[in-house]
Amino acid sequence: MMTINTVGNLVLLSEKNHPITIDLAYAGTNNFTGKSIYKNDLCYLHIDAMECLLKAIEILKPLNLRLKIWDAFRPLAAQAILFKHMPNPDYVGDPESGLCPHCRGVAIDVTITDRFGRELEMGTIFDDFRPLAHHGNDLISEEAQRNRLMLAGVMNVAGFKPLETEWWHYQLPNVSSYPMIQKDKMPEGIV
Repeated sequence: MMTINTVGNLVLLSEKNHPITIDLAYAGTNNFTGKSIYKNDLCYLHIDAMECLLKAIEILKPLNLRLKIWDAFRPLAAQAILFKHMPNPDYVGDPESGLCPHCRGVAIDVTITDRFGRELEMGTIFDDFRPLAHHGNDLISEEAQRNRLMLAGVMNVAGFKPLETEWWHYQLPNVSSYPMIQKDKMPEGIV
């Protein structure tokens, strides 16, 4: 039986309880800031987004493919740090705007891996802030284009919509209907 850990509307994702790979980019230094932003590598997602994620997992299962998660819920304090390093709202939401889907727990940064954990070719690395990372960019290889389309199709059918400037970012379509998750409703020790 699967154990589900929740804090408010956030569900804890784990490789033990879900057939996914978690490699939170901001829990370590291998990210565009070069610094660890999160205090731990616990990965949370809003319960509504979790339902969609489970659908995406099921769609990929017969293909022997899995999702790899780089980020999900992101506290507002972490968003401010990221925006300070990349103050371009096309790629990192301005925390002052109140529009950040990660801070509501309804966005997820993902890719697809094969059954051995190898990432499929997507044309750029995660957090590549160039037009090459935009959906529909035809300057990447045909294989990368196919893989991006597969990821987009899976996530769309599961209930997510893409962010046009980042092939890895997916969010629920009605972001503004979810409140920002305040510090008192947040898991302890995340930032």
